[in-house]
Amino acid sequence: MEKNQVIYIAGGKGVAGSAIARALKSEGFEHVLTPSHHEVDLTNQQAVNVYFEKHRPEYVFFTAAKMGSIIYRNAHPADILMQNLQMQANVIEAAHQYHVKKLLFMSSDFIYPNTENGILCETDFLSGLPGQKDMPYSLAKITGIKLCDFYRQQYEDDFFTVVPCAFFGDNSSFELDRASVVAALIRRFHEAKVTSAKELVLWGSGKPVKEFLHSDDIASACLFLMEHYQDGGIVNIGSGDGGHSIMETAQLISKTIGFQGNITCDLSKPDGIMRRVMNTSKLKELGWSPRYSFEESISKMYAYFLKTEVAKQ
Repeated sequence: MEKNQVIYIAGGKGVAGSAIARALKSEGFEHVLTPSHHEVDLTNQQAVNVYFEKHRPEYVFFTAAKMGSIIYRNAHPADILMQNLQMQANVIEAAHQYHVKKLLFMSSDFIYPNTENGILCETDFLSGLPGQKDMPYSLAKITGIKLCDFYRQQYEDDFFTVVPCAFFGDNSSFELDRASVVAALIRRFHEAKVTSAKELVLWGSGKPVKEFLHSDDIASACLFLMEHYQDGGIVNIGSGDGGHSIMETAQLISKTIGFQGNITCDLSKPDGIMRRVMNTSKLKELGWSPRYSFEESISKMYAYFLKTEVAKQ
């Protein structure tokens, strides 16, 4: 990518998209487009085409997603499937029609089936059914991956997919019914500290293991792949550190925030999947590794949280 080329980020106001925009601008890219939904409706093919016709992006990062809270997802499965399908298909088709040089499609680890060892490898894709919990979203993202594959196969378009581990960073939601694990724990521990609570209770045993990255590292990996990756298919993005249990994560957040109470577990609540971490050997062999340790990532996230309105309530 050249510094004067036009780069379009679909979903540029979200956690991953905004991190990619910051990374590009910090490296001197002059034309980074991050339109809001009000500026271009990605569910409308004509609107997407008009935007591409006007701005002629040469590189596209697709990070847009329609999700919502658990309550919303349970009540609106058709909307989630349809709107994600529309956004993906419209941008991928426009990228083809307007001869985009390269497109990165960001998917989700929801596309993978559960594995016996809890390690998710690119070769696990379509080796079994994905989890039933968020099937509408999973189906949409699976379709997006195959669309990229088939446009590459039929038209030789340089489209490929990244599958990131769980991530957090600037623009994360701290609303408890929408927040990621880390964002929710940061808010809960902060409020427990402010109120001098004696105890903070985790849901379940605290034993399930997840892999985490700061969104700035997700962005770094995406830029690296856009520059250096020439093949299609899927590339996992992860820390490569084997993940962290919910209890370990809670203890680190507690220490970072300075909470003095006890951390206990409500064993009457279910744990869910015990381990889901990425096999990132493919990305590592290409030459990328994360900048921030888990501890540094948590510190960065808490510093961001303290600047939000939620922290000032």
